[in-house]
Amino acid sequence: MEKQKMGIARFFTGYLKNLHKILLTNILFAVPLAGFTALFFWLNSLLHPLFDMVLFLAVIFVYPFFAGVTAVTRNIAREDEDVRVIKTYFSAIRDNLKYFIVHGVVLYFAIFFSYASLTYYWKMAQSNSVFLGVFIVTAIIVLAAVFVFYSVPVMTVTFDLSLKDIYKNSFLMSFGELKNNLLASLGLFLLALFCATIFITVPSFTILLITMAVLALLVIPATASFIINFYIFKDMMTMIGEEAEPSDTDAVISPSESVKLDFSSLDLDEKKDGEEYLFFNGKMIKRKVLIKMRDRQENENE
Repeated sequence: MEKQKMGIARFFTGYLKNLHKILLTNILFAVPLAGFTALFFWLNSLLHPLFDMVLFLAVIFVYPFFAGVTAVTRNIAREDEDVRVIKTYFSAIRDNLKYFIVHGVVLYFAIFFSYASLTYYWKMAQSNSVFLGVFIVTAIIVLAAVFVFYSVPVMTVTFDLSLKDIYKNSFLMSFGELKNNLLASLGLFLLALFCATIFITVPSFTILLITMAVLALLVIPATASFIINFYIFKDMMTMIGEEAEPSDTDAVISPSESVKLDFSSLDLDEKKDGEEYLFFNGKMIKRKVLIKMRDRQENENE
């Protein structure tokens, strides 16, 4: 029997095999990323005293499009054979728009207060060593927040959960899956190191700017998302429990009351484990919930 590939080998095999899909995903994400970044950079030039707050606002408007990036890289990370990039990208944005707007707002305040706190305490630590301890504690809290946002996007596009349960489970995973979070962080560090090495070798400032733009728009977002999902997604599937059962599944999954859901491809044998998750319409739903949805739809059709 063929030996199972090591994790690092699986990572590079999956990444290189799907490199064209990752690049396409980056191109789709590049338009809103470049557009909103340029817009708020321009607004920053008009409202210079509010530099940080205005510039960071771009996160709120860009983050909903990251739902598409997350869905595509999740499918690649779990080694799906047929990943339809464009369909998956736009479906994920449509189905998760409201939640990702909320995530964007939360992330905005997290980034702003983290940046402001770390900058302030580091500056104070230069003259008072007591603040060095405060800086370290703050840095640990910020790191925990980073780990939470490793899980939030992929959990949102995968499971039917309330916002409360998404953040609760993501918080638990920030500690419970510490090893995977650290591995994902190491991967992101190596990605940053790779980009920094390229920047160092660039001969002129103009070429440097072009290189930074190309990496930011065509390589980094989806690559970073793939790294995170590669280490996070598998164990997330085993962790999520009863919270993944939606309170109003039809309202979440069905785009409109007039659209009929097709359950024909699912194994909805009522004798089988109702707690087992089945992939349906871009979400992981328990078999017992899907059976209820099917029965409800059949009753409505009678």
